[in-house]
Amino acid sequence: MNTLDAIFSRRSIRTFTGNITEEELQTVLKAAYAAPVGRAMYENVHLTVITNRELLDKIDSNAASLFYNPEKPHPLFNAPAYILVSAKLSGSNDNVAFSNCACIVQNMVLAAVELGLGVCHIWGATAALNQNAELLKELNLPEGFTPCCGIVVGQTAEVYTKRDIPDGRIQTDFIR
Repeated sequence: MNTLDAIFSRRSIRTFTGNITEEELQTVLKAAYAAPVGRAMYENVHLTVITNRELLDKIDSNAASLFYNPEKPHPLFNAPAYILVSAKLSGSNDNVAFSNCACIVQNMVLAAVELGLGVCHIWGATAALNQNAELLKELNLPEGFTPCCGIVVGQTAEVYTKRDIPDGRIQTDFIR
């Protein structure tokens, strides 16, 4: 699969059939390491790979109780791995830090699509995590880091196919 095929095939996968292998994980992480980071300040971003089922269930329950109707699917979709991206924020509107994290997530997503893994951006569970100091402590984040976003990833039976992306999906103005 080439880069454009991965971009045009990417979609959120919410059903998982098995764990990500160590080799697949290392490839996804290498894609994260290749992401652009403002002023090359890589020391201001941090990844936490969570595969511990007990901790994943706590994060899932925390998010479900805060944001979701218990009748709906679980916020982490019973995924076998959650890769959390955290940053040192210089304020609540630190656009560079949030952009850095988003670039890292997008690189990981495209790598996962290339590998045929199920992957989904995770925002709500991350926001819920930030509201639970006790649960945050269990992550052992370096001092001064705040979770910003992440992905859930694992094996899936779903298959990526190129989607028809409509022109003009996002309002676009041209100034020529």
